[in-house]
Amino acid sequence: MSQPAQANVDVTIGETGLNPYRMSQFQNIDSWLKAGMSSDAANNYLSAISVSLNSPNMVLDLRIPHNQQYQLEVLDAVLADFLAGKLTTEKAMEQVEQRWEQITNKVGRESQRAAYRASLGLNP
Repeated sequence: MSQPAQANVDVTIGETGLNPYRMSQFQNIDSWLKAGMSSDAANNYLSAISVSLNSPNMVLDLRIPHNQQYQLEVLDAVLADFLAGKLTTEKAMEQVEQRWEQITNKVGRESQRAAYRASLGLNP
């Protein structure tokens, strides 16, 4: 999946959910053109992502064990209820906090802390 030939195609398909992540995907727009984008659209898209990635305010995706549980199962579900008007801001925040705490307590706070620090290149 991460080999350049496959990755260069995967980032051009919206349903994969992948954004460009290799330098070559920003430098060569051939894959984008083959996917049906115009040259202007490809350059605008890649430029916008490049600006985001190079921003001092850029935040990396959560890269710890069970990250999908935190984000896709809990956060997405609570946000959907919040956006549908089923939860107040306070209730949504409370639900996310409680459910994330449950995951963290089950997995182990110190192991999650160590994994997070390692993902940032810091000593555990």
